[in-house]
Formats: sequence, structure tokens, C-alpha cells
Amino acid sequence: MCFSIAARAQTSTTAASPVLRAVVSETNPVPYAMFSAEGKLMGGISKSLIDKIGQLNQLPVLYLDVPRARVEGWLISNQADIGCFLSPDWVSRPKDLAWVGPLFYSSQLVVRRSNSKPILRLSDMYHKRIGTIRGFVYPELEQAFAERLMIRDDAHSLESNLTRLAQGRLDAVMAVDLSLGYVMSKRQFEIALSFDPLWTQPPAIFCAISLDSPLRPALLQSFEQLQQSGYIQQLLQQYQPTMAATTETSSVN
Repeated sequence: MCFSIAARAQTSTTAASPVLRAVVSETNPVPYAMFSAEGKLMGGISKSLIDKIGQLNQLPVLYLDVPRARVEGWLISNQADIGCFLSPDWVSRPKDLAWVGPLFYSSQLVVRRSNSKPILRLSDMYHKRIGTIRGFVYPELEQAFAERLMIRDDAHSLESNLTRLAQGRLDAVMAVDLSLGYVMSKRQFEIALSFDPLWTQPPAIFCAISLDSPLRPALLQSFEQLQQSGYIQQLLQQYQPTMAATTETSSVN
């Protein structure tokens, strides 16, 4: 992808030309990150938040399209300054990063066809094919996946997984509330879908900063300023109406 290659070529020049290097994976779900058909980051919560951090520090932002599984390594090795929509529970070396947050909490949902039985506990997913996002970690499900009690079936996006679910190719799909609401507000599926809340507490969502980034003190200060001002909650509120179709009932179609 041209955007990704160009970004990597510029990472070595940051010492001469100060720039805020931000990793945003194309597999981040909407509305956290929104990419064009050509793979260019066009908008979303992560972009709005990081753009604001760049403005506060009078720094241009260089967005690096990095596969989700490599985001942690890029931050630890200081190939990038910041990455968002992350959690210490989703990485292997959380102590090697500086964490900002929690910024908000994201409810996890299990989406299914409405004519199927509710999924209320882990055992309800046994022997089923579960739609997941490539590169994402699902702490509550990882052991069951490893023991092959259920099948993990990765896709590039939530919309792709929901399409496969509607077609009968999956038994259930993992999603988060904001993403599901956004997709369902933009797309209709040929069969009714419903969701069940995951049985665990909603995970806290953070941004992570490279410990070796020279921008770390300034970035931490900027995030504190935005949290105190209420900017982050105002930003999230812009996307809350998209959940209207899913808050009254478990049916999402």
C-alpha cells in the first residue's frame, strides 16, 4: 500500500523534522478509524483525537498504516510515538509502554442471527465458528480458541463478518457497541441480527505512547488537558446517535 510504504520511509527523518508518528491499523473498526477504498485514513475517533494532540503541540501528524499485530512492536521500538484504541490487556509487554487512560469503556457484544439461541456464557459458543478481526486479541476467548472448543475465523472488518453471519457462514461475530451501531446505521443485511452483551466487564480503552519517544512528556500533558476539558467525551458523543437502533432491543435489524 503506497500510503504505508511512504510512511515507513519517513520514520527515520523525525529527528530532523519533528512530526508526531501515529500507528493506526486499517483493521481498527469503524468509527474508530475510517479508511478510503485506496487505504488512506480519512477520519474516525482515533484520527480526530490524534489530530487534536498534534495541533496542541504544533506538530504535523504522520499516520502509519501498520498491521494490528505489529503495533506493539512499533511503539516499543520507537518507530512510532503513539497508538490508540489499545489496552494493556491486549499486548504482551504492557509495562514497556506509557498508557494514557482509561479514555472510555467499550462494551463487547456477541452478534448472532435472530433465529438462533442467545449466547449468554462461554459454553454457549462451544463448537461454533466465531467471526473475529484479524490481529485482535480477545482475552475472554483466547483459551477456548487455543483448546479448539470453538473456531476463530478472522476477517478484515466487522462489516465483512456481519455479512458472513447473515449468509450463514458464521455462527456468531464479536463486536463492540460503537462499531456495531455505526455499521448497522449504514448497512442493511438480508436477515435479522441480534446481539447479546459479553458476560465480562467492558474493557477500558487507552492510548499507548512509546517510552523512548522524545515527545512523551508533551503528549502525556496534552492528553491530560483534553481529559480535563471534556474533549474526549464530546468527541465520542458525536458517534453516540448511531447506537440508537441497538439500545432499545437486542435486535439490530
